Amino acid sequence: MFKDIKAQMAHVRSFRRKTLVPSQDELLWELFGVCLGDGCLSRCFNRTTGYTMNFTIFTGNGKDDFEYYTTYLAPSLRSKFNIKVTPYLRKDSNSIAIRINNQSVFYSFKKLGMPIGKKKEKIEIPPIMFKKPKRVKAAVLRGLLDTDGCIFARRDEAYKYLHIKITSANESFLYQIKKLMGDFNLPAYVHWQGRHGGDVIVRGNSNIKRWMALIGTSHPLIKQRYIGWLDKGVLLPKGS
Repeated sequence: MFKDIKAQMAHVRSFRRKTLVPSQDELLWELFGVCLGDGCLSRCFNRTTGYTMNFTIFTGNGKDDFEYYTTYLAPSLRSKFNIKVTPYLRKDSNSIAIRINNQSVFYSFKKLGMPIGKKKEKIEIPPIMFKKPKRVKAAVLRGLLDTDGCIFARRDEAYKYLHIKITSANESFLYQIKKLMGDFNLPAYVHWQGRHGGDVIVRGNSNIKRWMALIGTSHPLIKQRYIGWLDKGVLLPKGS
């Protein structure tokens, strides 16, 4: 009986919310941007143990995001939270995922403003973000670009002129991202398609160069495509 009580108390202590203090921690805010894009906070009840379990889950494209997840996202989560993180491929959905059962990770992102459960209607840029220094705002935008965004050029413009877009199913969230971009003097517009979601888009080579100089990217594929454009002057579709 004593062992059972001791085990229960240990479990209760494990739920103490040892969250990281956000302040000006750029990596934590970048990971929060990643969570807004590819992540979710999931809570479920385990009938076997009788305990509620909290998970932080990231899911990306199994091909395009493989290097990003394995060489950047997983190591960043490991170093920031001092935990074991192992991405795994899901062949049934051509995706790569990270699943973390850790209270510190879960409650740190929750404290920053990440909603629990389905995020479509609840996702937002926390109001405090608009009062943060530019380097913190840049970190969030970088995380969003690397997960729900891309860099591309259009065929009707001979693939010469760059665009950046970030996609979301929440219209007000797109306008919040647009407002955040405005702090970097990046002209952006929202292209909304109703139930199909929409994008916030920055266009023009000088604006994309400004993005890369002030905000940047941590995604190997986006870096590679941007450097290729700088070298060749055109940005062909992926796989061309």
